[in-house]
Amino acid sequence: MPAYVETFNKVMSLGVIGLQVIILLIALNFVFFRSRENKVLLFFKKNTFIFGFLIALGAVIISLFYSEIIGFPACELCWVQRIFLYPQLILFGMELYKKERAIVDYSMVLAICGAIVSVYHMYIETGGESSLPCAAPGVTTQVSCAIRYVYEFGYITIPVMSFTLSLFIIAILLNYKYMSRMSA
Repeated sequence: MPAYVETFNKVMSLGVIGLQVIILLIALNFVFFRSRENKVLLFFKKNTFIFGFLIALGAVIISLFYSEIIGFPACELCWVQRIFLYPQLILFGMELYKKERAIVDYSMVLAICGAIVSVYHMYIETGGESSLPCAAPGVTTQVSCAIRYVYEFGYITIPVMSFTLSLFIIAILLNYKYMSRMSA
């Protein structure tokens, strides 16, 4: 494994922790300080589609970097998570271009499905039983979903990264929908 991989994993993991802090900030403001004038919620509403596009772009690039440059093979669940992730980039890009605000529900569904798959993947990764063939030990034709290629700070793995991304998209889209309704 190249020497830069450890540094890259640390940087990505710090970014995930930062994203988790932002999700918590949005959630706390949403629960305890919900109003039309809340500056944090208004900031995220105003920049929802920019943040969504940048996060989805970063996630696509990072997932491809891990699999194509570093050489970590993607398991079955990683591919399913990518199926829910990659369209986000297109949806948010279209939204930035057209400015019709029509993608919110579609993107929300993709993010929720991606989060569910990520939670299941985290379960398998921590030793849970799976009915999927990818999680079976000793299978040589498929990549095991239980292998941790990244494990930083005692909890950050690739499924945790995917789950955090999905939660962030859900948080900014819920905020967008709520704040749009409040200002209407």
